[in-house]
Amino acid sequence: MPLDFYGVAAYAEFVGCNYDEAVRLAREGIRQRPDFSAAYRVLTAAAVMAGDRELAQVSLVGLRRAQPNISLAWIAEHLPMRPGQREFFLEAMRGAGLD
Repeated sequence: MPLDFYGVAAYAEFVGCNYDEAVRLAREGIRQRPDFSAAYRVLTAAAVMAGDRELAQVSLVGLRRAQPNISLAWIAEHLPMRPGQREFFLEAMRGAGLD
């Protein structure tokens, strides 16, 4: 399966509130490419929503390593999301400790 599939599919599962599946797909994307920042973003947000704060914090460390410029402002400006979805995703990222 193409690598980009995992990032898109993980995000789709996140939007659908299927957090465990979002985590699984994001982890597979990261397994295939350890610097896959899109998968780290979804893994971080989905872990928060699934109530796994430890995984969210570990994933945020990986995200910062893969994408050093990551911030809430960067997400808001660069990721194409519907307004309601953007706020929901940003709130999850805040929950992981991203500012």
